[in-house]
Formats: sequence, structure tokens, C-alpha cells
Amino acid sequence: MPHWAIERTITADTSESMLPSQVPAEIWAYAKAFLIIHRPSLRFLWRSDDEWLDVQFTRESSRGSLSRSPDRMIARVEQVEMPRGITVRELDVLTLLALGLTNLGVAERLGTSARTVSSQLERLLEKLDQSSRGGLAAIAVDLGLLRMPLPGGAPESGGIGVAELELAFRHRLDRDLEPIRNHFMTRVPIRLGIVVPDSPATDSAQALNGALLAIDEINQQGGIGGRMIEPIREVVRTFDWDDIRAGLGRLFDADVDAIITTYVSAEHPQFMEVIADYGKPFLHTATFEADVRRAELEPWKYGMIFQTCASETYYGPGLLRLVRKLELAELWSPARRTIVPIEMPSESMHLATPEFLAQAATQGWHVADPIRTPVGETDWDDVIARASAHDPSVILIANYIDSELVEFQRAFQRAPLQALVYGIYSPSSPSFIGQLGEQADGVIWSTTTGTYDDDLGSRFRTQYRAKYREDPGWSIAGAVYDQVRMLAAAWSSVDARNTVDVVRYLRRWPYRGVNGVYYFGETGQAPRLYPDTTPDAALSQAHLVYQIQGGHHVLLDPEPFGSIDDFVVPRWLGRSAESVK
Repeated sequence: MPHWAIERTITADTSESMLPSQVPAEIWAYAKAFLIIHRPSLRFLWRSDDEWLDVQFTRESSRGSLSRSPDRMIARVEQVEMPRGITVRELDVLTLLALGLTNLGVAERLGTSARTVSSQLERLLEKLDQSSRGGLAAIAVDLGLLRMPLPGGAPESGGIGVAELELAFRHRLDRDLEPIRNHFMTRVPIRLGIVVPDSPATDSAQALNGALLAIDEINQQGGIGGRMIEPIREVVRTFDWDDIRAGLGRLFDADVDAIITTYVSAEHPQFMEVIADYGKPFLHTATFEADVRRAELEPWKYGMIFQTCASETYYGPGLLRLVRKLELAELWSPARRTIVPIEMPSESMHLATPEFLAQAATQGWHVADPIRTPVGETDWDDVIARASAHDPSVILIANYIDSELVEFQRAFQRAPLQALVYGIYSPSSPSFIGQLGEQADGVIWSTTTGTYDDDLGSRFRTQYRAKYREDPGWSIAGAVYDQVRMLAAAWSSVDARNTVDVVRYLRRWPYRGVNGVYYFGETGQAPRLYPDTTPDAALSQAHLVYQIQGGHHVLLDPEPFGSIDDFVVPRWLGRSAESVK
């Protein structure tokens, strides 16, 4: 039985100081030499003091044709017992036999007699249940019963893998040597479909970048059990069902093992039906409670669909919770207790639900009828005028298209009201502050999936910045990054092709990502939300509420993540339209 095993991913630049000292340093040198030869994998045995080590080198590649560039490889070293009682000298003989040497040739290399070699071969034939020298040679190569370094020194030429490796290690292999066969079967990759909506453009880039960052990191560590994750992306027009349906069809034809996306599915009721027919895991961030309920009512049909954030129904109660805290802390006092909702005509953005209206009324708030704002067709100055007629103390604007909220805020600054501006999600995009500059200051916004500003979140932001030379936003990049990582955790534990087992794993086991903890429970299709659906912050995502101050996002709520005392009264409150530039 093995006593220990070590696995490392290595490149030509890997420092020896970063490699485990438990493994002989010479093995790591052979690993780097392996990067030179044109082999997908190699296996051999190594004698270290009185231990046998089983060494396996595997080159990372998701293509059938190996690249000439060194790239990277995975080295696995495991302490083992020698099979069938084979002795050290017998393994030497077996190795040289596999190189094609005669009994006399083996004897010369080992400094013994041909008669002794013949006796050792007889014992090997019996131990390995073979009837010929050819059988012994074949089984030695097939099972990696080959000793390195090669007994007797470097061979005269290459041919089999261990001979080429020895020559490469000794710097005697021509790098331009043409391999006998240059096309090898490689492990079939795990194919991940990524549906990228074309708008808003910033969100599209953030989502794709977050997914590819996670895939890169996983593949650099050897993939999932040696299988690389292959991203297959489809950029689709957000509001064009025919285009989306065609993109999904191409992913289905590619036989992807799972599909991830942002909120593109929310605008098309047919989306879930098509995904259900395909039957593979589907993870999305469309905050749409109706879809969650539909999936939970018919788990046999929609059980593989996961909304990786809480639904839109919690945004209204989150607003009420915040303004109550502001009032109790005497940080803000509303002149009139009126809320004006401004909503895009979206399937997934109905915030003025009966439950929200009832809760608002209990706290003494009146919620006006929502003002509808079609994407790309809204006269925002008119919207501000219509909102002004209600003399609101809070404007709740629900629109996940960041450019729309930018235009609202510009119109609002031209004719500011004595009201807090409370946005949903879209200010998380870097383009929001980028386009508005100081005009964004004072805006409050919330998200049911936000990137935590803790060690995990900070590391993610650092890695994202290093790869893309820009900062990620505070929501969607981390959310999609987590989707990939969640699936990878499941694939590492169960067969990626077994949808039932993958779904069971996703539902039963919490995953701690950069956007909090994803826990669905036995029947859930959306994660728990703190503090809305659970008081347990350690087993949920937090419903994060920010305020933009000085071009930065300051977390106000909930505790312990943020502090309500960090709230700053927006500069437009108590000032006239003429005084606001």
C-alpha cells in the first residue's frame, strides 16, 4: 500500500525551492526534461534509499496534437511496493530488455554475465506470467515497470519514452528531433458552455473574464482529475430570443457538460423549457423568484437549474430595512414617507410586490405606482418630472442595464429631488462611476450577490487585475467566477457526465466563494440570503448595500459586513436644482 503521494504542476521556470523536498531533487530535474520530449505521459519507478517511488509525468494539453513549446506538466510521485516481489536487479534487467538489448548487451551494461541475465529473465517470465521476451518488454512499458535513471547510463538512441527522457535529462536529445508519432489521444476535456449577453457591454466583459479566470486557474493546476475545462462561449443579443435559442443550440451540439450565464434567461420564459429539455446543469444569476418557484414545484423537470443568487423579491425589504436603520441612527429623516419605484418592463424586475407594499405600509410608507422605463426608449427628464409629482423621500430604481441608470442619474442631477436614490445591482459595474464621476456620489445600491471585501475577495480582485489590467466590479465577475468554481468542486467529487450526481452535490454541499456561501439545501434552487432568509451569515450570501462616496463603494449593511454609521447624506438633499452641477 502507498505511504504517501505528492502531485505538482511544473513549468520550465518552476523554482526548485517551491518543490517538496520529500521527493529527490533529481526527479524534479527529470520532470523539466520531460517538457522537452514529445510525449503526452510517461511512467517509471525510482529507487530512493530503500524506498520505491512510482513516478508519473503527464503533459497538460486539451488538444490531440502536442505543442512543441514546453508548456506545463503534472508530476505525481507516490511511494509504492514493488509488484510480484520483483528485485532491484530484476527491474534493471526488465528495463534494459524493454530498450531492445540482448542478454549480452544487458550483461555488459550491468557488469554481469549473460548467463546470470538469462536466469533473471526466467524468473521475470514466471513472476509476470509471460511466455516471451517480447511479452516482458511490452508489459514493462505498459505498466511503467521501468527504472530511472536508466541502468548503465544513457542509451545510444531514443525510441521509447524513458530513453528519450534520459537523453533529454543529459542534454543529449536534439530538440528538433521529429517524434515517431506526433498525434496522441488526450483525455476528453470537460466542456463548459458560457452564454454571454451582449448588453450591457461592461457586464458582458466582466462575466466572461470572471469565468475564464476561474477556468485558467483550474487548468493550471491540472484540471479536474487531469481533464482540462474547455470553455465554449456564445455571445447572444440579450433581448433577442431567436439569437439566444440559436446560441443554446450550438452549445447543445457541442455536448457541453454544463452551462453558466448571468441574467439573460430572465427575459425569456422559454429559456427554462429549452434548458430542461437538454438536461445538463445550468447556473445563472437572473434574480427571478417565479423561476425559482417553478423549479422547486417541478424538480423532476427543472432540478438541474440553479439561480446562484437570491431573487428580486428581497430588494424591496432590503430598502425598508436600510431606511429604518438610518432613521433609528438619526442619520437621515424623510420629509414625506413616499417611495417611487422606477422599473424597466422586465420579466424579472417586479419589486412592488404585494408583500413589499404590505411591509412598507406597516412601517408607515406609501409606495407609488411604478414608473415603467423601456430600455433605450425612456425620456429620463420626463421620468424625473413624473416622480417629482409624488414628492418622494426615496426613489427605488430597478434596472440592471448600467447605461440606463447612468442616464437616470444625469437627469436626476439636472433636477434633483429631496430623495434618496436607491439602485439595484447596476452601480456594481465599473462603468457606472466611470461615466458619472462625481455625479455618482451619494447613490445607494444593493445586490443579492456581491463580492466580499475579505481575504478571498481581495485575492480574487488581485488575480483579476493581474490578468486583465483592470479592476472587476463588485458583483457579476465574482458571481460567474464562483459558478465555475462550484461546478469544479462537484466535478472533482463525482463524474462530470452524471448530471444526477452533480446536481445532488451542488445542492447538498455548501460552497464558499468570493461572493459568499452558496447553499441550496435538499430542494432549493437559490442560495440562502442573509439576513432576509436566514440569520446565519456563515451559510449564506449577504444582501449587501453600498453607498458611493468619493468614487468608492462604501458598504453600509448588513452587519458585520458593513456599518450604517458610514452613511453620508447625499449632497443634493436640501439643495436646489440650480445649485447642483
